[in-house]
Order: sequence, then C-alpha cells, then structure tokens
Amino acid sequence: MPRLPIDLARKIKDVLQHVQPLPDEAKAPILHYWRTGADTWVSLAYLERAVRDGERRPSVGSRHLGRLYGMVLVNLASTFERFLKEIAAECVDVLADFIVDDRFNVFAIQGSAIASHFGAATLGKSLCESSTWLDCEEINKRFRRLLSDPFQIGGKSFDLFPKQSQQPAEHQWRFEPMNLIWQIRHTAVHNVGVITNSDAVKMRLWTKENVDAPQILAPTRRDLNHLKRFLDDTANVCNARIGERLAELLTAVYTPTDSFATPQQLADRVAAVFRLPMQIAGAKGIVPSD
Repeated sequence: MPRLPIDLARKIKDVLQHVQPLPDEAKAPILHYWRTGADTWVSLAYLERAVRDGERRPSVGSRHLGRLYGMVLVNLASTFERFLKEIAAECVDVLADFIVDDRFNVFAIQGSAIASHFGAATLGKSLCESSTWLDCEEINKRFRRLLSDPFQIGGKSFDLFPKQSQQPAEHQWRFEPMNLIWQIRHTAVHNVGVITNSDAVKMRLWTKENVDAPQILAPTRRDLNHLKRFLDDTANVCNARIGERLAELLTAVYTPTDSFATPQQLADRVAAVFRLPMQIAGAKGIVPSD
C-alpha cells in the first residue's frame, strides 16, 4: 500500500509550533548574551567529545566538526548582534517617557512593515528588532543619535565603536575587527562560507592584508576561542558604556515635576537592564540579585 503524500507546506508551518520559552536571562540584554554564548559553548564541547569518542576515522570526525565550527561562528556573531538590538530597545523604552525630540527617527520603519510592529511588546522592540545591526558606522549613528543631548543633532558625541580620531581612544582598536566579524558573518550566512572576490575586497580593507578568493572559510577551534573572547569582552564594554551614557543623559533631563518615577526607581530600572549600579540624579541603582 503506497504511503500517503506528505503535505510539505503544512510541515513547514509546523516548524513554528516547535518552540521553547525564553530563558529567564532574556530579561536583561547582557544576561541574554551570556546565556546564549554559554549554551553554544557547552553544546560545542559536548558534540566535540561525542564525535571524537565515537568516530573511528579521525578525518571524518574532523570534517564534520569543521562544519560545526562554521555554524558556531555564525551563532556567536548573531548573538552579539541581538545583544545590540536588545540594549538599544531598552534605551528607547527608558527614554520615551522623558524626551520628546526626534531622536527616534534614526530608526526607519517602512510603511509596508508598520502592521507587523503592532504586536511588539514595547516601542523599543518595534523600532529596533527588524533592523540589521551589522555595520559599525550604522551602529554608531543609531546610538549617537539615541543617546544625544535633547534637541541637538548628534549632541554629545557617543561612538560605540570609535574609529581613528573618535573618542574614547582606548576603544578605537575594536572598530576594524568588529567590521571584519560582520563581513565574515555575511560570507558564512549568505555565501555558505565561500569568500567571493567582492567579499575578499572588503576583507582586505579591514585586515590590511591579502585575502585570496575564491576560497571557503574553514574556522578552527582556536579561531572560535579568540572570536568568543573578543565578543565577550566587547559586549561587556558596550554594556557599561551605553549604560553610563544613558544614566548621564537621564540625569541631565530628569525633572521631578514631570517624571513618572523617582530617581531611585529610575536608577533601579537602569541597573536591572545593564546589571550595573548606575547613578541617576544622585540615586544609585540596585542591581537585582537574581
């Protein structure tokens, strides 16, 4: 008796039914970043042990692990991109009650996409979630405007990834490797790891070294170690710098007569988002113990 035909269109829709709740760490962008990175790292270590213990032909195991390393590379870069989206969304939500200038116009939403944003839980998510955050210049532009002084174009200069001539000087070195990571992610996602000639041109720009093409990316375990170390450190730096600038801005705009919260309530809210004891209008935020 022949098998009944499978409704593949239905099966694709069913993918969206196979989900899990967000982890508790999703309540704070930096915690969400660390949780996803840790989950990825633990899974990688487990699969490495499983392959090496069960595979009698090392060359076969190495080939499969090589593919896995490419997937982990994408996951690490995407986890960092999500962190930037989430922390920007939190900034929007906090500032929305205090500032009425046009700073939120830096986040462009096309008319055809407005309907899909009505279900977003917050204004910040509706503005930040659908955009890509894969270019340091664009990321700088968004945060610079978002965290600028009221009613000023640019206001106080804030560059999350400062390049040469921008401040703070001690973080200028991150600009080029971060842009290179975005380009590597693009190659891994859109070209399945193939470095095209156009990819190589951009990579030469960021590395200032020769990059051959066409080639296929084959990241090693050590490459992943270095990538994770760089992104972890950069996430911590970004979290602290954005939190400090947000606290400084809120202190400048806070007025007791017009505010919906006391300085302590506001400081506690920001401390919960950034997991750092930020100070606002003389009040020091308390970091939740959970």
